[in-house]
Amino acid sequence: MADLSIIDAFRESMIGLMKLLNEETAMLKRREFKTLDKLQARKRQLSISFEKHQTEMRSHPEVLEMIPADERTALRELYQRFRCALSDNMLALRSSHDAAERVVSLIMDSVRKQRGITAEEPSFGRPRTGYAAYCPASRAVAAVSKSL
Repeated sequence: MADLSIIDAFRESMIGLMKLLNEETAMLKRREFKTLDKLQARKRQLSISFEKHQTEMRSHPEVLEMIPADERTALRELYQRFRCALSDNMLALRSSHDAAERVVSLIMDSVRKQRGITAEEPSFGRPRTGYAAYCPASRAVAAVSKSL
C-alpha cells in the first residue's frame, strides 16, 4: 500500500516546475534569450522529476482516496494552474521560435536578392540548405558535384 508521500512529492515537483516555467515565460517575454541557457538544465531535471512523480501517483491511484476532499480539490486547482503555466510557456516558446524564423527568412531573402536569385524557394522536394540556400541553383549543383 502506498503512502501520502507520493502526493507530496508530486505536488512539490509540480510547484518547482511551474515556478521555472513562469520564470522562463517572463524571460521570453522580456527577450532575455542569453540567460535562458542557464534554465535549461534545471528545467530538464524538474521535468524528469515531475514525470517520475506523476507516473508514481498514477500507479497508486488509491493514495488520492486517502487525502481529504479539500486537499484533493486544492491539488486539482494546483494542477489546473500548472497546465495554464505550461500552456503559456509553450505559447511563449513558439512565439519566440516564430520570430527567430522570420528574422532568418528576412536575412535569407536579402542575401538571395543581393545575389540575384529571383526564384522562390521550391515548396516540394528537399529544401536547399547550407551554401545551396544562398546561391542560384545552377551554382549549387556545380558546387555539390565538385565536392563529390
